[in-house]
Amino acid sequence: MKPPGKSSGPSRFSVSAWRALQAAYRTLERAAGGQPWLVQGTVNVVAPKSPAARVTYTWTRKVRAKTITVALSPKQAVTFRRAIAANRRIEEALSRLRQVSQTALLAEVPGVTKRRLTGPQNAAAKNVPKRP
Repeated sequence: MKPPGKSSGPSRFSVSAWRALQAAYRTLERAAGGQPWLVQGTVNVVAPKSPAARVTYTWTRKVRAKTITVALSPKQAVTFRRAIAANRRIEEALSRLRQVSQTALLAEVPGVTKRRLTGPQNAAAKNVPKRP
């Protein structure tokens, strides 16, 4: 990201707002790092159907529009739940990181200059009714 004073176009942010955006970006960047296992899906606890049966665990996820189910041991269920929670935290941080990046880039990088509609040919184009 460019520092606020070195922007080639007019900045929409004050220096303090720009620094706050950069700090938010760094915080989110740190939140995304250091996760050992990331898994998508859900761990389900399947209750026993009879008093003699045991509780079972399954991990489900979508792969190419199909639901895949895998049976898990109790230890695997705990590990998979942690990995799924870490993945959700990363996805949330990544989403916020994208929002901060988009806001900063749109504000700091010069965009396209818009033309005004003038002249007889463009005046007629302004009054064209919209189709329903």
